[in-house]
Amino acid sequence: MKKSILNLGKVLNKGSQKQINGGTSSCDTYSGPLCYGVNNGVCGTCSQYQALPLEHKKCVLVHSDCE
Repeated sequence: MKKSILNLGKVLNKGSQKQINGGTSSCDTYSGPLCYGVNNGVCGTCSQYQALPLEHKKCVLVHSDCE
């Protein structure tokens, strides 16, 4: 049964994968802090998080105080 499950579907080449996934990730262009809202000297502030473009907000961890 395991073999039959593993053989479902087809292998997609890189071009087909990009077409399905929409190309490159917007996180590829993000270079800021990986977290916001935790006062530990590493994370950004809540106001910095609020200023991020929408496509980059999904690339970071954010404390519930910033939402």
